[in-house]
Amino acid sequence: MKSASARKTVESTLNAIRKRVPAYNEIADRFGPLFLEKARLRDDLAAGKLAVPDLDLTRIAAGVPILVDADFTPWTQEMKQSANVLLPVLADVLQLDEKACKALHDHLDDTENVSGLARARIEGNWKHFENTSVQLGIDQSTTLLYISETVFAPVFCAMVDSLGKFLTDLAWDHGYCPVCGSTPSISHLSPREVTDLDQLVGGGGKKFLHCSLCGHDWRFKRNACAACGNDDSETREVFYLDDVKYERIEACHKCGKYCLNVDMRECEPLPHLDAIQIGLIHLDIFAHKNNLTPISPTIWNSLDEAVE
Repeated sequence: MKSASARKTVESTLNAIRKRVPAYNEIADRFGPLFLEKARLRDDLAAGKLAVPDLDLTRIAAGVPILVDADFTPWTQEMKQSANVLLPVLADVLQLDEKACKALHDHLDDTENVSGLARARIEGNWKHFENTSVQLGIDQSTTLLYISETVFAPVFCAMVDSLGKFLTDLAWDHGYCPVCGSTPSISHLSPREVTDLDQLVGGGGKKFLHCSLCGHDWRFKRNACAACGNDDSETREVFYLDDVKYERIEACHKCGKYCLNVDMRECEPLPHLDAIQIGLIHLDIFAHKNNLTPISPTIWNSLDEAVE
């Protein structure tokens, strides 16, 4: 969800999490600086002259995301800029040792390397991350994947901003992102709308999926599973905790997947859809205990130590 300033939205979201659930103060303090730096970079890049990706309307109409098979050379400078800014913050958050930090910095400062990682992420070439992790001496390929996604996210988010009206008008009914092909990390129901005619507030409630990588929000059927498309009400279920109905789990018992959902009609100010997820870990825990798997594994919902 776009805003005048991504950084201000992150700040207000983190403050709301701390105020409402003090138990999340530690994780908000730990990851807050990372969210804020990512948001600042997105704002800065969106304000600049970022290259716009080529749009092949025939491929898009066939369900092929915009960045599949793309040449990432036009954005490698921005990616390297992002790495220079975010790696020190990531090192602190993930408690990386000095040797790993230097290896990462040197690797991501090379145009071919950073382009290769971006291409591997879009293609889902996880073997590339495994091999590069071994090369750099990093213990887990998932760590390199998270670092790469964090570095690329501000660039891809600014790219989404640059596509503007094209994406707003694009009809896309798939459960994966039309820009980068990633699955959603969260969904939301659109906020109430103010009409120009009479200034009455109403409506809203349209369902959007939020991309786990580039942050694009695209319209999706409200009664369908984003993972498998199941729209059978008998095999889909909604869970919420402590009577907080505007933050919930949308579960599909056909495929065993779930996606968190926030009803923006009940939110003021509107939250940052990436940052808010660290304040919803209790929902992930509930989903795990009910044998559900997230549509998009994240650092918040995939590791036992991250959610317990």
